[in-house]
Amino acid sequence: MNTNIGKGDIIFWLLLAIAVLVGFGFLAGRTNKRLEAQVHDLQVQLSHASIPLEPDTIRDSIPVVTQRVVEVDKTDYKSQIADRELIKDLEMKVSRIEAENVMLRQTLGSVLLHPERSDSDTVFAYHDHWADFKVNIRDSRLDYAVRDSLATFIERIPRHRFLWLRWGVRGYNVKIVNFNPNSRVEYNRYVMVSKK
Repeated sequence: MNTNIGKGDIIFWLLLAIAVLVGFGFLAGRTNKRLEAQVHDLQVQLSHASIPLEPDTIRDSIPVVTQRVVEVDKTDYKSQIADRELIKDLEMKVSRIEAENVMLRQTLGSVLLHPERSDSDTVFAYHDHWADFKVNIRDSRLDYAVRDSLATFIERIPRHRFLWLRWGVRGYNVKIVNFNPNSRVEYNRYVMVSKK
């Protein structure tokens, strides 16, 4: 049995191994591109979804809600998410938008109306720090003003933790503080446009 391997055999097997590696690299690259496209599609779908708000209370009466931020690619934001007409009306450029926040809030409650003056039985009113109501029964008119004060904070969530060290970015949370105790945030959508 001859076990001599010639120079030509070594080159053949080396070229075959290189061809196999290049083929696997090509297939892996195609698979990565397909997976990246699926991730982009899922991020766009998630940006249109209603992400639940996590309610909380601070200082015994101030409502706070927390929500995860959805990150989308700049190209996907431009082509599938951005309200181009609204951005145009605001005299802004889509390419300069870094984040978009859409919120629905509701103000509710009940108040006890008192006569505006002691001798009046047709005009009743209510006033506090957050609202003013005035009802004139004679001409069936209700005048009102409701005030809200909201603070929105974006919190970076670190990807890695070791002892007291934090690094990398896993995602973001939105925290909305609503100072009006009669108002609550019903819906919020915060989309961050990535710079990739």
